[in-house]
Amino acid sequence: MRTHIIYFPNSLMKLVARFAFAVLAPVALAVLALAANTTATKSDPVAQLAFLTGHWRGTAADGHAAEEIISTPEGGVLLCTGREFERGKCVFFDLVVFVEKAGVLTLIPHPNGKLSPHTFPATSDATAKRAVFENAAHDFPKKFVYELIAPDHLRITLTGTIKGESAEDVFDLKRVP
Repeated sequence: MRTHIIYFPNSLMKLVARFAFAVLAPVALAVLALAANTTATKSDPVAQLAFLTGHWRGTAADGHAAEEIISTPEGGVLLCTGREFERGKCVFFDLVVFVEKAGVLTLIPHPNGKLSPHTFPATSDATAKRAVFENAAHDFPKKFVYELIAPDHLRITLTGTIKGESAEDVFDLKRVP
């Protein structure tokens, strides 16, 4: 019985190896990232808000230009900075901190840079596209809803009461490339 050995030129072997690496490495990394994200989401509720990450610009219901810059949810904290503009001048700014507090995903607002005494716990598990935070004891807003309408469209809706009347402020934002 004879064995036949087939020899391939080194250049062909290198080409096959490069192709296999180029095709398989990204697939392996994607699978690992998905597994890590699933694990992180179970152990870190803040990780559920990863869909918010990005730089967003658009308008508020009152016509003001609006901007939100939202960090990644690393280390159990997601930070959101926001600004509203009227005729090119910043008329409002805030910092929103998302953390786990007493086992509950919580929104902590800092309107105009000042820590609010009110916190807003999540009222349901955040999904891949929606998160709701509420504090019924607060006037406005009582509720924050963050919703990813499309990959490049984030809607933030604030609802509550002002002087006994129902009020709503909607921010329709597009992802900044």
